[in-house]
Amino acid sequence: MSTVYSTVSAIINLPLTMPHLPERGGDVLGTAADPTPGGGVNTALAAARQGATTVLASPLGAGQWGRLARTALEAEGVTCPVLAPYGDTGLCVTIVEPDGERTFLTASGVEAEMDPAWLETLTVGVDDVVIVSGYDLAYPSGAALADWVTSAGGAGGRLVLDVSPVCEEVPAELLDRVLVRAAVVSLNERETALLGGPAALRERLAGLGNDRAVVLHRLGAGGTRVETIDDDGGARETLVLSLTLSPEQVVDTTGAGDAHTGVLAAELASGRPLLDAVRRANLAGAITVTRRGPATSPTREELDRL
Repeated sequence: MSTVYSTVSAIINLPLTMPHLPERGGDVLGTAADPTPGGGVNTALAAARQGATTVLASPLGAGQWGRLARTALEAEGVTCPVLAPYGDTGLCVTIVEPDGERTFLTASGVEAEMDPAWLETLTVGVDDVVIVSGYDLAYPSGAALADWVTSAGGAGGRLVLDVSPVCEEVPAELLDRVLVRAAVVSLNERETALLGGPAALRERLAGLGNDRAVVLHRLGAGGTRVETIDDDGGARETLVLSLTLSPEQVVDTTGAGDAHTGVLAAELASGRPLLDAVRRANLAGAITVTRRGPATSPTREELDRL
């Protein structure tokens, strides 16, 4: 089985459950849970729980939050070779409302200060899968990550780009440098709109010379619309459905996209066909929203039972 390298930055979630968001200057009473690893931890653990050899290629801090994230990752077999000698991992206040919708307030840490030297020891094979998030391209050190993705160190594997909610903050030149390398581009409906819609994204990829990239439009409860280009250059769309959940079953959407991306990468690394990989990724995302907390992606055995 090939290796999954995830460059998605790890953070620590500070979870708050609230009846609704406050107005500006207001206050709302709710409940809090203990700090828990999230962000790139979700993605890496989702891949590892499918049996994939998984490497977190994003820096972890030297403080208490970095140690908390590292402990959670290594407990499930994820290798963490990129350790910053200073600073700490960032924090994200995660506000979850009764319908499961989540809102983030993030203060970044060392994950936003990628030193190119930290990535020099990583060499990706042609059969490996590399996950990149738009969050990390939006950081001040996004250029360093893009350099690695397109260099001899990172360019060997198949690239899965999770566009992320902050895709409009990524400099266009940086995003293009990663899009031209992407084997798979994954994004939700809001992110698709931010990039101008499905047709605009496909035109952008074609203009960069990457007209063969697979585009996954994640539609939440509606499944995933898979856009591929066949050998004759024609576009093909396939809707891959997911579990049907009642509103009462959806308790927390935090980490659902991360679970989808991590499971997808693991399945591709294992050699599973694309549509089968998407189907299992859909199931993982659906299961995740029925559980509270960020790193709640199911195991391979749980998906097999479905």
